Amino acid sequence: MHSEIGIRAQVAALLFTTANIGVFTVAVYVVMLLPALHADAGYWLVLSMVVSALLSAPLCWLIAPRVRGKWRKKLVAKPSPLTDSPSRSF
Repeated sequence: MHSEIGIRAQVAALLFTTANIGVFTVAVYVVMLLPALHADAGYWLVLSMVVSALLSAPLCWLIAPRVRGKWRKKLVAKPSPLTDSPSRSF
């Protein structure tokens, strides 16, 4: 159980930067597209940086098991069909 949480945390850490970029980009678009926020754009951009970092962490924690499940099937080594064939003596 402990290694499962460790692996999930590692996958979430790898995804964090990508998710943070996505959430922050959406927040910047919202700030720049709403004329009411232009007057205090500096404040809203700083706030969007903080909020995007806080939202990305739980988002990545929820996404990590699904990503790991996708890769697990590809990464697990399968036995070769030649291992069960009779061996030859040289």
